[in-house]
This record gives sequence, C-alpha cells and structure tokens, in this order.
Amino acid sequence: MVQERSRSVKALFTVQRRAPADYLYDSGAFLYDSSTYNAAGNTLQTYQYRIGGRYFPAAPVQMANGVGGTTTNGGAEAFMELQKALNIVGDYRLSSNANTLKWAIPASVTNVLPEGDYVYGVIGWETNGAPILSAQEFATAGAGAVGGSAAAGNAGSGCFTMAIDLETSNGIEISGLNAEEQSDIALIANYARAQAASNVLEVYTYYDAMIILREVNKITNVEQCIRTYSINVFSLICDI
Repeated sequence: MVQERSRSVKALFTVQRRAPADYLYDSGAFLYDSSTYNAAGNTLQTYQYRIGGRYFPAAPVQMANGVGGTTTNGGAEAFMELQKALNIVGDYRLSSNANTLKWAIPASVTNVLPEGDYVYGVIGWETNGAPILSAQEFATAGAGAVGGSAAAGNAGSGCFTMAIDLETSNGIEISGLNAEEQSDIALIANYARAQAASNVLEVYTYYDAMIILREVNKITNVEQCIRTYSINVFSLICDI
C-alpha cells in the first residue's frame, strides 16, 4: 500500500534496495530480483498499480518470457513505462547509462546480485537469463595466487524501477491523478521466487506542489516534491 494523498500525482517509481545498507555493496543499486539463483530462472513476472477501482496500466507490465514464466524478457516493457513517466519517449537528445548489463538483471550463476559497481564483468548468459560473471578486481598470478589489478568489469550496479505515468494531459498545468479522491493506492508485484527478506521496496511519488509568492518575494507553503515510503518485501504478492 502507498500512503499518498496529493492532489496531482504525476508518476510513481518503485525500487528495491538493501535495508539497511551494507558498505560491502553499492547502496545505490536498484535490484530487479533479489531471490537466490535457481536453474529454472529468477524474474519479476508482472507489476501493476491499483488506484481506487482502476488499474494502471490497464494490463500488467510483462517482465517474464511468458505468462507465469521464470526467465526475464529483458524488461523492455518496464523501460518503456519509465520513459513515459519521465516524458522522454523518442527523445534521442538524452543519453542514459542504463543498458542490458544493468537493467533488469537477476542474480548471477554464482548467486551474485548486480550491486558490485563494476567489480564484475559479464562474460556470457545462461539460457534462464542469468549473467555469467567474472571477477575483475583480482588477477590470477599463478596456481592459488591472487594479485592486485586495476582492471574494471563492464557490469555496473543494477538499475530498475517499476514506474507508471499518471499524467492526464501534456503536463504543463496541474495534470496528475487526484489521489485525494482515491480510496487507496497499491502496488501489485508478482515474483517467480521469494525475495530477500532484508530488502525493502521504496516508492517515490512525483507530484505537483503549489508555491505561493507573496509580497517582498516571500515564498510560503512549499511542499517537498518527493516522498518516500518503505514497504517490507514480505508484503509483496509472491507467486512461489
């Protein structure tokens, strides 16, 4: 459940992170799937937001290679939903660091999550969509010997979000969804396997806020434009 009651909610962004953060891992990594590696595959199958009596989008965003599947499809639909939420669909003036080595990446064959920040390099892929990693921070100097290395891998930390665009017009005016009139907002996420209990889902809401400019240029009633909510992963709807 998302406790948001703003008058004009423009978009929602949900990410999965470690909580609490661990200095051994990149705290800025947004995990796609935190379940333990399985030969049959690990994936987020679908996600959808229920706001009042309506669903956004109308059909669940498909993340698996088939309905109820266990292999990721690369997250193409989710990436398009993110572009719509950011209003950058077809805008090739912008560059992005999100690529196939970071977006919608499950645990590797050796059960390593994508939070190493270029410590590892992807050298191949399993048929179930899991990456095959090679550690780049060490260079083998001989049998049983390990030496230091300045080499970096090509696999950055994971980036993934369950985004939804709630704009009702071109966005120039107050144009978001009126959450004040909705009974509740809920995220429905179906995973192929149970997620790590130590992780949380954080929901960021992007909404219109009013600024009142008074005499002598004094500004009042300024609201913070980003609100964060943490949801324990146990509250997810998991299809195990």
